[in-house]
Amino acid sequence: MITITAGPSENGSRLDRFLRKRLPLLGLSQVYGLIRKGAVRIDDKKVKQDHRIKEGELIAIDVNESEFEAEAKPQNAMAKLVKTDFFKRNFKILFEDSGLIACDKPAGLVVHPGSGHLGHDNLIDLATAYILSKDENGGTPVLMHRLDRDTSGVILLAKNKGVVRVLHDDMRAGKFTKQYITVCHNRPPEFEDTVTFGMKRTDRRGSGMKMHVDDDGGESSTTYKILEYQNNLSRLEVLLHTGKTHQIRVHMSHLNAPVLGDERYGDKGLDDKLFNSKKSLNRRLYLHAHKLSFPHPLTKKAVTVTAPVPKEFVSVIG
Repeated sequence: MITITAGPSENGSRLDRFLRKRLPLLGLSQVYGLIRKGAVRIDDKKVKQDHRIKEGELIAIDVNESEFEAEAKPQNAMAKLVKTDFFKRNFKILFEDSGLIACDKPAGLVVHPGSGHLGHDNLIDLATAYILSKDENGGTPVLMHRLDRDTSGVILLAKNKGVVRVLHDDMRAGKFTKQYITVCHNRPPEFEDTVTFGMKRTDRRGSGMKMHVDDDGGESSTTYKILEYQNNLSRLEVLLHTGKTHQIRVHMSHLNAPVLGDERYGDKGLDDKLFNSKKSLNRRLYLHAHKLSFPHPLTKKAVTVTAPVPKEFVSVIG
């Protein structure tokens, strides 16, 4: 039995990722097997593979000591990662200081590891590699909010837990402003409007989770403004007042203005017609996190981070 106390470098890490680093001689299926049968316990409790480790937690692992690597050593693998073309294509810094990193996430990149994404092909691992390339004792950054895999744009990460606490408090207090740019089919009912709907989750067997508008659901509120309309396409500026899953995509679909390229809530017929007529056009979800504004957690000064709007968001309408 191995027991360790989680330190700052483990804080925020997924349990399965932590175990893969510390048990390099075991395969992934063996690691998951340990978790399933309760051979890995956190503070003497059985946990799931996606448990996020917190500093100070006692981690007990029922394995032979010879299997265990006492010190996590991500530096070697991560040092190679920052030199790859994948890193250079997908990791773009918009803002950085001692406590924060804001990145311009490309469409198609997942934000953290999970099923099918344990090979460093995610934003958290890219950010960790970057930090370790600057300081070999650096820790794992913490995502402050989420972007769907197919949404591009500004995403904020904290470098230490003190910053995380302040940012979480400011988020709960409504001090963050999130502005998106999207391209939709048709046009919404008004030139500019704030819409508020109830939203509920539906688990669709075999096709994953989906949200839908429902009067009995939790409140969700969005403000949109039409920036341009032609060729039956609208380019919109959108502000989020709440943070429901898939909120913009669900709201626009409900307003009969589905987001272009949205495979879950969109109009496949209209998408196919457009993309087939414009073969050179990038087929993607046309939703981009354009600006993020918030008070700096240390200085309290207003910070606005902007990710340039992808060129296809303009060219698709012309």
